[in-house]
Amino acid sequence: MSYDAALALRATGLLRTFNVAGVLTAADVHVAQRLGALTGESDEQVLLAVALTVRGTRHGSVVLDLATAATTITVDADEETVAVVEPVALPWPDVADWIARCAASPLVTDAAGGQPVRMRDGRLWLDRYWRQEEQVAADLLSRSAGRPTDIDVARLAADLSALFPGDKPDDQRLAVAVAALSRVTVIAGGPGTGKTTTIARLVAVLLRQQPGLRVALTAPTGKAAARLEEAVRSAGAPLTPADCDALGKLSATTLHRLLGWAGGGSRFRHNRINRLPFDLVIVDECSMVSLTLM
Repeated sequence: MSYDAALALRATGLLRTFNVAGVLTAADVHVAQRLGALTGESDEQVLLAVALTVRGTRHGSVVLDLATAATTITVDADEETVAVVEPVALPWPDVADWIARCAASPLVTDAAGGQPVRMRDGRLWLDRYWRQEEQVAADLLSRSAGRPTDIDVARLAADLSALFPGDKPDDQRLAVAVAALSRVTVIAGGPGTGKTTTIARLVAVLLRQQPGLRVALTAPTGKAAARLEEAVRSAGAPLTPADCDALGKLSATTLHRLLGWAGGGSRFRHNRINRLPFDLVIVDECSMVSLTLM
């Protein structure tokens, strides 16, 4: 899109200033203006907050913190730009007044009132994404409250000792133990820290417990799924030949294919009612998964 095409020609006031500066696109401005027209809101500070919330969601962050916006928001940069873009010197509203105006706006609610924007502690969400965050959080809390009842703890301890020999503290061993004894686990770490090795040994340990365990390997993109499958299948010693044979039979797929995308947005064959037919689901590159898909 050219710079001229990114301009919202009918924008005025703060919306125009931030649009011309390259912080907001025409689409951000138009959404804010439309929501303002539907709710009778004309306060330019409130409309700016809504436009910035739309902008943040477009960039993958569904929440806007009004208190830190002036020091964290930068000009939209081309994906190929290498240099770090500094925050823009613009006429940012006074934070306390900005929060008060938004809190009093007919566009915003802090409860289930049906308005298009939610507000909590000086932070704004588009209502749809607020509800999605609430649902994901509730599901994760519900799953994390339970514990597997079919794990042979003595065998698990023996297998961990065999796969992670030595008496020194071992984060990978601890991660496998925690994951095996939990309904939901997040394994994090930088490149080269052994996340995939940990996953391979986790699957091997659980397959030793239940040879018929139904395992799904998945990732948000085909490339990431292929990398996950290759890494798990190629895991070697101290895994046994039987472990390697079991892991070699696993295949990975994209999240869309796993869930059975039905086309037309976010409709899938498998959902919270029609669950996936697997006992263990491993999602790689989870930070790439959108909130809607999660």
